[in-house]
Amino acid sequence: MAGGKITLLVGESPAEDFATLVHELAHEMLHRHERRTHTTKRLRETEPEAVSFVVRSAIGLETGSAARDYIQLFEGDAKLLTESLEHIQPTAIRSFCRRCRPLWIRWTGYQ
Repeated sequence: MAGGKITLLVGESPAEDFATLVHELAHEMLHRHERRTHTTKRLRETEPEAVSFVVRSAIGLETGSAARDYIQLFEGDAKLLTESLEHIQPTAIRSFCRRCRPLWIRWTGYQ
C-alpha cells in the first residue's frame, strides 16, 4: 500500500485478494500514527498478517499456510504474537465488523 491505494496482484484468487485487503487495512489501523515510530519492521508485518488471519478464520476463509509463511518470513513467532494480542485482537474485530464484513457480503452474497 502506498499513499492510501491498495494494488492487488493480477491472477490471485478472491480469497487471496480478500486476505491482502484485510492485511493492508490492518497496516493503516495499527501503524499509521505515533505507534509506528516505536515498532520494528518485524512487528509491522507480523501484526497485520495476524489480523488478516483472525478475520479470515472468523468467516471460514481458507488460505492454506499463507499467514504462517508470511509471519515466518519476517521472523515472527508465538512470543511476538502473544505480546501483540492487545493490538491484534481489537484491530481484527474493528476491521471485520466495520470494514471487511460488507466487502465479504458483497463478494460472496453470504450474510
